[in-house]
Amino acid sequence: MAKPQIKKIAPFDADKAHDVSIAWTGSRAHANRILIHDNETGRKVYDHTTSTYALKAPIPAGTLANGRQYVIQAQVFHGENIPSPLSDKVLFYTFETPEFYFENVADSSVIDNSALAASVHYYSADWEDIGKYTFSLYDASKKLLMESGELTDSLNISYTYQGLDNNTAYYIRCTGVTLNGMELDTGFIGITVRYENPNTYARIYATPLPSQGCIQVATNLVIIQYNGTDSFQYIDGMIDLRGKTLFYDRGFSIQGDFTLLLRGVNLWQTAELLRLGQLQLTLSSRIYADGTLRFRLLVPNGAGHYLLYSGPMVFNSTDMITIALRRRDNIYQLEALINLGNETEGDMWYGRERPSRQLMHDNDSWVDTNENTYVVHRDSCTTHVRESEPQNAVLHDLWLGGE
Repeated sequence: MAKPQIKKIAPFDADKAHDVSIAWTGSRAHANRILIHDNETGRKVYDHTTSTYALKAPIPAGTLANGRQYVIQAQVFHGENIPSPLSDKVLFYTFETPEFYFENVADSSVIDNSALAASVHYYSADWEDIGKYTFSLYDASKKLLMESGELTDSLNISYTYQGLDNNTAYYIRCTGVTLNGMELDTGFIGITVRYENPNTYARIYATPLPSQGCIQVATNLVIIQYNGTDSFQYIDGMIDLRGKTLFYDRGFSIQGDFTLLLRGVNLWQTAELLRLGQLQLTLSSRIYADGTLRFRLLVPNGAGHYLLYSGPMVFNSTDMITIALRRRDNIYQLEALINLGNETEGDMWYGRERPSRQLMHDNDSWVDTNENTYVVHRDSCTTHVRESEPQNAVLHDLWLGGE
């Protein structure tokens, strides 16, 4: 007698109901039975018969456990309740539904650029790795406009959408599949592209010079050069000014309203940070007796000057500080913000979930635990390299050695 066959079962979430599809070539079946065993222990976990002409067998939500491998067989009943032989055994997995969503783009976002660098957050509680994925772009009616093609980088699930039209609505979407075949889908995320046309400072002016047989090209950009003999190094995109002074005395002028941002580390000091001679502005910092630091801006006011102070701050030398200086209608504002723990590499992360690529840097390490994810900065721990266990180690220190 012919045996039924179980169609391929992709991994599914055991906390959700799932139907198993059966193929059968005999006379019409009026019932089916599925028998499931735990593949590791051999224990029978489910045995159920369903009266139906449909060749589908239900597995109710919560019947199985996630993170397991199971063996399933099927049987059908036809004619006068005649049972067929059991099908061949089929293996399948159950996994908790992975987290899979755009981590830097929310639904109904307004994009102020013609390009969008979108990244997707992926996490599987069962350590089921992602296999491949595709980014897609749709118009406002969800008509497919383009696809990225299959991508496989599991550590950097991202894609840059290029050439987005201004004042246009789109949908973005990412779909994928895990190594064992579990399907992933972010769903349709609506975005609206709306950006300003380039201002006069980005325009290029062309002037014909007929007598010379050429065209003269000019812009509103001014190249400024520093004056001095010091040489400077650039480290991680920042200029190293420790023990040095950088000044400009030509080609640097500011007129009208403006916003100036200064970003830097190692700013826990009493020092003069910036002087704008043309505007008669001086930005400095001072550490007070109560252990706080304030930034101070000396502002011209007719024949005299007045002072603006930031709020009291406490931060480490490794923290990134952003100082915002703004002038509007000849009124100045000063604000300072702290970005904690600006370590470029070597931090340690603890927690059940791998930190996103925006947070981790080269040579960072991640230790999987059952708690929420948090970071321990490189300068907050000590690495002990010795054969015997150190006696002065504290929480988060590393000991490399032993027998």
